[in-house]
Amino acid sequence: MRTRETAYAIRLWNRGHWRDYLFSQVMLFTAALFLVFFISIGLGVGKVLDRFMSRDLPAEQVRVVPPGIQAGFFQSELGGLEITESLRDSLAALPEVSRIDPQIYAHVPAYLEGLLGGRPYYTDITIEGVTGEFLGDSVLEGIDWSYDISDSAATFLPIVLSENLLLLYNAGFAEANDLVGLSPEGVVGLECEVTVGSSSIARSAHRPVTVRARIVATSDNLALFALAVPIEFVDGMNTLFLPERERSYSALMVTAARAEDVPAIVRRAEALGLRAETRRGIAQKAEMLVAIVTTALSALALAILVSAVTSAVHTLVSDIRSRRFAIGVLVALGTPWEKLAAVFSFQILFMSAISLVLGGLGGALTAWGVSEALLSLSTVLRSALDSLAVFPAAYMAAGLVFVLAVSTGLAWLSFRRILGRPVAELLRR
Repeated sequence: MRTRETAYAIRLWNRGHWRDYLFSQVMLFTAALFLVFFISIGLGVGKVLDRFMSRDLPAEQVRVVPPGIQAGFFQSELGGLEITESLRDSLAALPEVSRIDPQIYAHVPAYLEGLLGGRPYYTDITIEGVTGEFLGDSVLEGIDWSYDISDSAATFLPIVLSENLLLLYNAGFAEANDLVGLSPEGVVGLECEVTVGSSSIARSAHRPVTVRARIVATSDNLALFALAVPIEFVDGMNTLFLPERERSYSALMVTAARAEDVPAIVRRAEALGLRAETRRGIAQKAEMLVAIVTTALSALALAILVSAVTSAVHTLVSDIRSRRFAIGVLVALGTPWEKLAAVFSFQILFMSAISLVLGGLGGALTAWGVSEALLSLSTVLRSALDSLAVFPAAYMAAGLVFVLAVSTGLAWLSFRRILGRPVAELLRR
């Protein structure tokens, strides 16, 4: 039987059975679409988390905090344990410790007011006292990081704003209240007034203290969760409003002499009843979260793809089994079973390639559309991110080739088993 006649026979074979093939290929198209969409969005989420949470942080630093929870001047210590001077001295005495940079939250309420774009602005705030060493020379270059309440008449209170806090303000508050969005460069130099001892939710019995302030820099330090001001100012405010309270720290940033000394510092801090977390551990948690999200989405899409490929092969195999007589006729007319197996396998390859390519393009287009739609809802996110989707074209192409090879190989093995039977058995009704 000549090749031309074989091709004509195959066309006649598929006539009237296109619905079955169409259904299986629609499933394959849908599976490819979901797979590419989930992978693109999953990797995009990973990119965002990696950008904002898992920066390359020094491995020799440990953040030591109380075992309870503190949010501004609201505290919930476990058993009343706080980081006192004695606990700080215990850690400082360790030979593995090179430096300790303390952080102190103001234990009284505070608020900030000023002008943004010519409009009055007011918000409750949490101020946190830190040392200049904690912020680093790259942030405080050319800035005098020393301030006491006695300096309020002559100088501004310097403020370093957390870029993470700025992002939350832009995304969650500014747009909802039709306020001006702020960039890290745009906030530097803004002047305002900070009032300690009063806010919209609480007020101290002592007369509030108001000082002029100016934002002098921004920081992407993950350990900075509030408005950073010189530690002397916060320490003085806590003493002024709560003179009976013993001095305590909200956190200690402990720097080890070597990265290898970090485990010993962690063990000592935990022995004192405190919580210790390496800054690299924070990054590892973020990376783990990224991996879980991406793996879960990819596993779901892969399960759909495997089901679709199996359905496509099963459809054609079932069709062949149900028409063994027609196959027997082709073999009896002289068509080698190897040639028939190759023709049917190529049919799987051709149809699957079209469905997978179109589905992959559809998934990429859907992921791009979802990304654009989400970014269009927030000008802040649009300015911070190029896209929420990632398209690893090389890996996707390799995956396409792999799936086509597996599906075609499985189809060929199945067809070989069926078509290799004796002609008499194939012609049996």
